[in-house]
Amino acid sequence: MKLTINRHDIDYHEGFETIVEGFDAFLIDIWGVLHDSAKAYPGAVDCLKKLRSGNKQVILVSNAGRRASILAKELLAFAINDQLYDHIVSSGELAWNAFSSNQDQHLENLGTKFYLLGPERYALTEGLALQRVQRLDRADFVLTVGVFGNPSSVDPQEPVLREAIDHNLTMVCANPDLWVVRDGVMGIAAGALAKRYEELGGTVIYFGKPHPFTYRTCFNLLQDIPKNRVLAVGDALNTDIAGANISGIASALVGTGIHATELSGLPQNTIKASSLFAKFQEYPKMIVPAFCW
Repeated sequence: MKLTINRHDIDYHEGFETIVEGFDAFLIDIWGVLHDSAKAYPGAVDCLKKLRSGNKQVILVSNAGRRASILAKELLAFAINDQLYDHIVSSGELAWNAFSSNQDQHLENLGTKFYLLGPERYALTEGLALQRVQRLDRADFVLTVGVFGNPSSVDPQEPVLREAIDHNLTMVCANPDLWVVRDGVMGIAAGALAKRYEELGGTVIYFGKPHPFTYRTCFNLLQDIPKNRVLAVGDALNTDIAGANISGIASALVGTGIHATELSGLPQNTIKASSLFAKFQEYPKMIVPAFCW
């Protein structure tokens, strides 16, 4: 079915069965597409199995601020094992590699002492020549990997952000997501802290979607598959869909995750979706109600 929203033609599919033959590789987001942090979405695991049985390459691409190995262990709780995908590319892994290689020009002269925003259990700095400090006046930079609990705003962290500004600290954000659904409830993600930091006048170095290096990493893993045979699947217009558009690949926006309310009336009612797309000015090639077959 073809939808026209704000003069943009978007294909609407009930599932991926009618999409799969057009692509050889799939870059699939995790939170909001495969699970909501508490449970896998209905049909998501089966859809992965169907892709694999069709010899499709699958890269799980996440803005999670942790290493790929940690994500792989977490996915087992949702019955997603390493037979269901080829690689995991996480923003945390990209950040770790950049620090480890000492070859990222954005991190040059950043220093080694960091103040952490987010859970230490993500182990993002493990094995790196970095030192965590507990006071901003002793830090060289701020490392933002996540938030505690499921806060609905950045307000609790406002004093910390302002103090970091006073010390002229650069922020390294290993999760650009603004919002995430946790057990069915929407809350802010690390990217919301980074956005607020920029609003306060701070400098932020991002790793993850929608930034092009994330996609170049995926393309290198895919090797000989041309871009027109690669589909990005995600739930967020400002990261998943924007990143796909910047990188020149097709995208499918799923109706679960952070835009579930605005996409719930499709395909019959496009009013809420029209306002959503007008707000972000990002348009996918197709919309699917969920990551299901």
